[in-house]
Amino acid sequence: MSTEEEATLNIGALSMATGVPVETIRTWERRYGFPRSRRNEAGHRIYDLETIEHLRLITAVLAVGYRPSQLQGRSREELEELLEHSGTDESESAEEQAGDKASRNGGESLRSAESEGWLERWLDAVGQLDRERLEGQMRLDWSRMNALGFVEERVGPFLVALGEGWASGRLSVLHEHFASECVRDFLAAAWRPLSDMARGNKVILATLSGEQHCLGLHMAALIAAVANQRVVFIGANSPVEDIAAAAQQSGAHGIALSMSQYANPAASRAFLETLRELTDPKLDIVVGGSGAPDDVSGVQKLGGFEDYYEFFQTWQRR
Repeated sequence: MSTEEEATLNIGALSMATGVPVETIRTWERRYGFPRSRRNEAGHRIYDLETIEHLRLITAVLAVGYRPSQLQGRSREELEELLEHSGTDESESAEEQAGDKASRNGGESLRSAESEGWLERWLDAVGQLDRERLEGQMRLDWSRMNALGFVEERVGPFLVALGEGWASGRLSVLHEHFASECVRDFLAAAWRPLSDMARGNKVILATLSGEQHCLGLHMAALIAAVANQRVVFIGANSPVEDIAAAAQQSGAHGIALSMSQYANPAASRAFLETLRELTDPKLDIVVGGSGAPDDVSGVQKLGGFEDYYEFFQTWQRR
């Protein structure tokens, strides 16, 4: 193998490294000229290693509402500038913003025939403990939807269906744990590169002591990263003293906490009151999830992931 071939990727490797399906890469290259490839002696597409970061950047810009046709011919510097200003009116016309709003709220594209039956396909993969198939289904829907739509129209309903499947006896605890691990890994792989490329403020993501459920936290991290925020992920079961210290040491602009239905209401309230006392009054603290209290002084409760997105967008406009 030549040195040139050793320093390149085939299309399958590029797809695995970026999470963009092979067919989507081929379509983008054919229609819009990115990512650029060469052909090896066998006639197969090969890509420079730098294409990984370039394609991840394109994915990040698409996730905040741009269309592939708008990115044609854009340099990496221009793409980074688009991402940096994604929260301003410069990113799209009013007509395009309306179109993206419709998409986020479950527009026609999400109701098309190709999206029907997705839940059964996901659940069937879980029933077979087929990680490759489940991840493939997630990647397919991820490539067709923006991040907010994916979280609200796919991951959220899927987790509800998992619980119902367990309650009905269709699925066991084994299946629930398997599916949760797959979803967690997928979400983390999606938000981490977006956060790495973000140019906004830092936000601490955590759950309070005793809260072991972190899928909601990963969903919130994805929304924060899509909104161009830099995620400092502390994780589950975090003491308030550690959360406050992380915010101070990292220079974070805010703290976002996830609370599931299993959270202890009295303990959660006490933890939040203590966290508010330990942190700068100017530091934003937001909570979300079915177990989040809504009347803690100095703490804002958000109703859903669209609220998270809009909240982080206000940071962009400050």
